[in-house]
Amino acid sequence: MEQTGDIAARFAKANGIKIAYRVRGEGPPLVLVMGYRLNSSAWPEAFIEALARQFTIITFDNRGTGLSDKPVEGYAIANMARDICGLLDELEIARVHMLGYSMGGAIAQEFVRQFPERVSSLILCATMCGGPRAVYAKPSVLSVMRDLDGLSPEEAARRIWKVTYSPGYLERHSEIAEVQMRREIALPTPLHAADLQFQAFAEFDGSKALSNIRCPTLVLTGDLDELISPQNSRMMAKLIPGAKLMIIPGRGHRVMWEASDECASSISEFIAAVDDERVFAPYWGDHQSQIPGLLDVFTSSLELFAGWPLAVMGAGFDTLTFARHTMAVGSASRFGDGKPIILVPQFLGSDLALLPLTIWLKALGYRPTTAGLLLNFQDSSVERALSQLIS
Repeated sequence: MEQTGDIAARFAKANGIKIAYRVRGEGPPLVLVMGYRLNSSAWPEAFIEALARQFTIITFDNRGTGLSDKPVEGYAIANMARDICGLLDELEIARVHMLGYSMGGAIAQEFVRQFPERVSSLILCATMCGGPRAVYAKPSVLSVMRDLDGLSPEEAARRIWKVTYSPGYLERHSEIAEVQMRREIALPTPLHAADLQFQAFAEFDGSKALSNIRCPTLVLTGDLDELISPQNSRMMAKLIPGAKLMIIPGRGHRVMWEASDECASSISEFIAAVDDERVFAPYWGDHQSQIPGLLDVFTSSLELFAGWPLAVMGAGFDTLTFARHTMAVGSASRFGDGKPIILVPQFLGSDLALLPLTIWLKALGYRPTTAGLLLNFQDSSVERALSQLIS
């Protein structure tokens, strides 16, 4: 073991390399996955202390950082997710809650894609899914993070400050930021590891896998994040079935450092709800509260389906029962896969009948869209209209 700060680091052989990790607290295991260039000592102390009152907190140094090995290969996001799997195997932990910050959020997305059975809940903070759906930072902002050649660790940290803290934070909390920076650069990340991490994060594309996530998910960000736009969190929360979105006003990319107590409290409440098997009703769009009386809507709407063909009714009752069970107990079922479904009111009933059906399909992980009441199937233009809708 090696002592860095207050907690002694332990070491595990995982995925072919040595991984340094630390364990604190008692309770359900919560793994924290750090972002670009930083090691596990960078987590805000107040944040860790608050979470450790309720959870067993497992922090570790990503490959290339801190006390972990620093090879010249293996930095792909998919492989760094396997590093975590190897660490959990070494610790003999079968299932965890997982929080990923920034690049760590990409690693967490990839981990749940590869090992869905090992994740009880997922918290994605100040991160993105990459690919064509992502909103990337301006070139001037990216150059601040990337162009670090010839700079000392302290100079690099002060340069990165400019785009990771919210405007005015450094002026108001200069002493806190200084202490935080000293802790982060005590074990500086070598340039080759930083470059490989940057490249891996830039190439990551987990957008197609978001609709397959079935564990309860909290998407958290600050509204002033200049490095990873909050638009990414909004988009991810819409694509992940049942995800909850939380945007903290007046905070930047380092939202957990700037609002440690608020973030820790929200994360604790979210995980407690998962462990208590409370109802996880889906969150639609940017809404940040559960839809009340959802199961009552299902029950009262059954009579609206009475006129449908018997074949639809037979399948409908079976899947409706399945959906109600899924929503009540937080099942991790993979029934839906994010595919779009076109609803045509002319054949399925009125808009009122389609409302519970739409909610039901969203609960199962599909993306229903209403074609409109004025479709005339005798009109040759209808086919073109539906094609545009599907596109």
